[in-house]
Amino acid sequence: MEGNRKQGKTINPILVLFTVLVLCAVATWFVSPGAFDRTEMNGRTIVVPGSFHAVDQTPVNLFDVFRSIPYGLEGAAGMMFLVMIVGGAIEIYSRTGAIDLGISRILKLSNKVGSQWILVIIMFIFSAIGGLLGWSEQIIPFVPIIVSLCLALGYDSLVGMSVCAFVCMIGFSVSPTNMYTVAIAHEIAELPMFSGMGFRLIILVVLEVVCWAYILRYAAKVKKNPEKSLMKEIDVSSLKKDFSSYEEKKMTPAQILALLTLAVSFSIAIFGLLKLGWGVNELAAAFLMGGIISGIINRISALGIINALIDGAKGNFAGALIIGVARSVQWVLTEGGLIDPTINVLSNALNGLSPTVTVIGIFIAITLFNGLIASGSGKAMAIMPMLIPLADMVGITRQTAILAFQFGDGISNTFWFTNGTMLIFFALAKIPLSKWYKFIVPLEIVLCLLSVVFMMIAVKINYGPF
Repeated sequence: MEGNRKQGKTINPILVLFTVLVLCAVATWFVSPGAFDRTEMNGRTIVVPGSFHAVDQTPVNLFDVFRSIPYGLEGAAGMMFLVMIVGGAIEIYSRTGAIDLGISRILKLSNKVGSQWILVIIMFIFSAIGGLLGWSEQIIPFVPIIVSLCLALGYDSLVGMSVCAFVCMIGFSVSPTNMYTVAIAHEIAELPMFSGMGFRLIILVVLEVVCWAYILRYAAKVKKNPEKSLMKEIDVSSLKKDFSSYEEKKMTPAQILALLTLAVSFSIAIFGLLKLGWGVNELAAAFLMGGIISGIINRISALGIINALIDGAKGNFAGALIIGVARSVQWVLTEGGLIDPTINVLSNALNGLSPTVTVIGIFIAITLFNGLIASGSGKAMAIMPMLIPLADMVGITRQTAILAFQFGDGISNTFWFTNGTMLIFFALAKIPLSKWYKFIVPLEIVLCLLSVVFMMIAVKINYGPF
């Protein structure tokens, strides 16, 4: 019976992150302290290779653990507000009725073209969002919509989360134009911005197609026999929505304009990121403006628009809070002096290896380090100044070193339980960590093996320009 289905032992994301926070604080009392000298380059602070030296220990005490929370929230404020503002904008679109009507039309279309093609379209869109924009946290407000759609199509919430959040994060992993990893790494390495795009684009296509095939295979199995679902014992009834009441309703011109406005907002965001150097504040403004315009077109009152914004922001506050707490972990690592000793150990371990082994070693090291600092931009700023000289010394191109960094930073984002964004997606889709690992481990192994192959190719072709 439905009422007897398990709720699922989902791990509270904030509890997980707070536990990691405490463990990192404890580690600051035992790790031998040290630091690199830093200098300014093009307005950014970078590490001076070979400058590691002993410093006084700065252990993080109990009060600092709690002090890290507001500091983390402050550091992640831009991203947190973006998530809440986009959530508010989506709520406006939702109250126009356009989203639910749009989903009902998709459901009807699935009867003609097949539900698997609907999944393919969704995966293509979110792969592009991750691969071109370098988005991950920004799609949080869209996940519940896609999950409810997939449930209505006869799939489970694991499929729903995978076709949007997972493929988006994989796109982020190997994005040719990732503003948060590739752009920073290229600037530090003094490479032409987004150079080597062709090879990265090939990698993006290959990895995404592999992911799509894996997800579609599982989805087809669940569609044919729901008992084969890994989520069969988990109660996801609260995620389901009845779209049958919308089947006979026609979409008004105002609702069509609302959906077009949403599409235009995305287009503006893509253009702004790629051509205008936009940050999170500009992205938030674009979606906020689109949402308000949509509300006005659909004759929602000013008070109604404001209430929708507030309710949408409330709905995404928990996810935004997780982002802030995740940033708190980075604050503890920085204040406790753990980052530089870790970088030093990694660089020493990799030094003296053959080019191919070094590249694979960089990939493994960054993968492990990613469990501590999920922030791609944070790792790039900290580690790239060490990796670039290392690449020069062992005879691999800087572009190859950056590719290895990108693989290590991104692929494991979908695996580490310390990744705040991933924890948000699990919570939204009610996916227990154990179920996710059972689903994803075989695919993760394949993706890692493919990453190694592409890195070996990069070494062989002297992937450059340098």
